[in-house]
Amino acid sequence: MSDLLTLSEGAVLTHLATRAELASGVLPASDDLRLWARLADGAGVPLAGGGRVRTSLDTGEPVLTGPDGWLAGVEPEQVIALRLRGGTLELSVTELDDVPAERVMRVVQEFGEQALDALRAFAEGLEPSPGVPVDVVVLELLMKAPETFADPLPPLSPLLLNASLELREGRVGIVGAPWDTASVADLAPLDIIRLALVRSALRTYGEGADLSKAVTYLSRSDAVLARVADEVEREPLGPALVEALPRTEPAALLLIARSAEGEGRSFEAAGLISEVLSLSPDLAPAVRDAAEYAACRTTPGAPLPERAAHLFRQLLTYAYRPARRRLIEDLIALSVRVAEPALADLALFENDVVGEFLDARAEWLRDDEVELLESWRRTPLRLWEVLDVSGDEITVAALGDGTGERVRLVDELLSGQAIPGDLMLTRLLDDGTGPHVFGHPFKVDPERGEEMLALLSDPVDPYAVAAFFRRPRRAPAAAPGTDAAEAADSTVTDDDTGR
Repeated sequence: MSDLLTLSEGAVLTHLATRAELASGVLPASDDLRLWARLADGAGVPLAGGGRVRTSLDTGEPVLTGPDGWLAGVEPEQVIALRLRGGTLELSVTELDDVPAERVMRVVQEFGEQALDALRAFAEGLEPSPGVPVDVVVLELLMKAPETFADPLPPLSPLLLNASLELREGRVGIVGAPWDTASVADLAPLDIIRLALVRSALRTYGEGADLSKAVTYLSRSDAVLARVADEVEREPLGPALVEALPRTEPAALLLIARSAEGEGRSFEAAGLISEVLSLSPDLAPAVRDAAEYAACRTTPGAPLPERAAHLFRQLLTYAYRPARRRLIEDLIALSVRVAEPALADLALFENDVVGEFLDARAEWLRDDEVELLESWRRTPLRLWEVLDVSGDEITVAALGDGTGERVRLVDELLSGQAIPGDLMLTRLLDDGTGPHVFGHPFKVDPERGEEMLALLSDPVDPYAVAAFFRRPRRAPAAAPGTDAAEAADSTVTDDDTGR
């Protein structure tokens, strides 16, 4: 600690105070004031004027606390300066009118270089994170050039963000660094670096910037190209970036195509994918996209029920594309993995992915297919009771809507699983000849039927329905003489689906 005090002597770090921070009497110390949080850990550091500054982790992130009223003289949006002098922290308010520019550049350059070094070390398995701790870089600067922080500089957090760096939990990395370390566990070290550098180039693009290196990295790694293409579909590129990408490069063209798909312009995307394949016939992501677009054109003369089944499969494929996959993943996170097929059906309709599909790809559909899909959009999710099963036929009745509608279905798979009295949550879709179960129905515990019906108000909340199947059934009231633990043991989790 004495070495740290000696090295930090005379240094001043700044922070832009907010109204909420001043009201709480604490200063966040993850980024701007990270070095002082390290110094004040444990016994704390004396504060000029009395009391001590200490580091607290009670809220999860490090904060600096002080004696009552230690921030009383500070107004919201003023810059606080905390200087270490003679082993004591001095707090003041400062103006940043005449900042030494060369020192600012030195700070930005040091953080940028160390962020790149941290990325390389992480990719090679030498470090657990792709970012470097803020306090470590500040200490490096103090050792190399002690005068760097002799005068108040802009707070580190906004300074580094403006320099196209990212901050996460007290660490600094390049924009696009893989902070979710598990997401790149299957990539080779060089591909981890390529992925981060391509992300950085795309996310920080400015007019006139050179994208040639980013395109080269994409062209040299199928794994990186596939990941970046998925990300671009989720977050489409801006017009200037699309214009800057070279259309003579298959990898760049693929990104432009995915950006168009992400914005719902499938017809334009399909044309771009054709250009990609003319330049690189075996580029795997483009081959898959071309096959999906071609599948939207159904076989001429095929009966509508056959085309209806094909359309439903195309809808599911569309729902699993990168731009919409999160809708299903969010439902799974609230429910149970075994219910994924049924949750995909739920995401399709309750989030109107069907409408998005029509907007993006109606040019490839026949008139009767468009009409069929429009009818599907109007079909509600309902709870059905199985009345009878005979051979491949199953008779069901609607519950809770007051109609008591009865429907006879011919379904070999469903009839082999259902028994009279079962409840199933599904959407019966017209296939051109009558109602049909295309998706995977949820099987609902009859004792929870009323609970489910209460969730089927218009509009249906898909997240509430998904959570229903993770939530345990309410424990029955204990009969006289029954032990409470025994009653609780009878509670089960309903996680079955009917397909």
